[in-house]
Amino acid sequence: MALRILLHSFSLFFRALPRPVANGLGALLGWFWYYLLPIRRRVTWDNLKIAFPDWRPAARRRVARRCYVHLARSAIEFMRMSGLTPRRAEALVERVGWDIFEKAESAGRGVIVVTAHFGNFDLMACSSALRGVPLHVLTREQHVESVNRFWMEQRARHGVGLLPAKKSALRIHKLLKQGQALGLVIDQHMPVGRGLPVPFFGRLASTTHAPAALALVTGAPLVPVTIERLPGGRHRLTVDPPVPVRQDGDRQQEILRVTTELNHWLEEKIRARPDHWLWLHRRWKIDPELP
Repeated sequence: MALRILLHSFSLFFRALPRPVANGLGALLGWFWYYLLPIRRRVTWDNLKIAFPDWRPAARRRVARRCYVHLARSAIEFMRMSGLTPRRAEALVERVGWDIFEKAESAGRGVIVVTAHFGNFDLMACSSALRGVPLHVLTREQHVESVNRFWMEQRARHGVGLLPAKKSALRIHKLLKQGQALGLVIDQHMPVGRGLPVPFFGRLASTTHAPAALALVTGAPLVPVTIERLPGGRHRLTVDPPVPVRQDGDRQQEILRVTTELNHWLEEKIRARPDHWLWLHRRWKIDPELP
């Protein structure tokens, strides 16, 4: 209960700050996190070495610092989000390729939105829901109950539908059949039996095949979406063209092909803005390095 009250108090405090001050405070907290509370800093360094083995160590550490700053800024932006309105969301988030999403949505088979822990992904979901997109996301619960409740309440307040990671298969099929949008992240390690080993930055990474499998079964278009930071505390949401999914041919081979293509798409996004990705996550847990 005390933690819950504290989180809401922080939310009110950060909402009261002007955006430039909040952004500056986020940078300061990110610096403090990286240097004085180095949680998973070694994991971050190791992951960057896997992804960018040719970079100088100083360059990788510079990206690591910027990653922590980005995450701290995202956390403060999330705390401020209780004051987000449709009008403010439009001013804060510009959209590129939105017509691609609208065309996919108009087909009436639902839309499978593929994204990752890249940029401020919660802002991407909440701002889209405020725009009237019937968006549902598959989500895992946080270990701390008060934090989890606060996080879920903030997302639901803006119209984001929340689906538990387990036991939602029938609900997902129903939502897509109703023409709604389902958000799936593709960048977390999947346990044995729940993922496919596909290349990611030159190494095999156990990757969810749910987007490809759902697209095959439902016929819903597979639309990749990301969000990135712009100067002045604004953001750009980019919708990329749908990933083609062939209904004929070998089903397992098609799932493997599409999953591999999605990893390649994400890899290119990360190469363009490496500080935007969640390097703290232990992404590579299987071997070997690809030849």
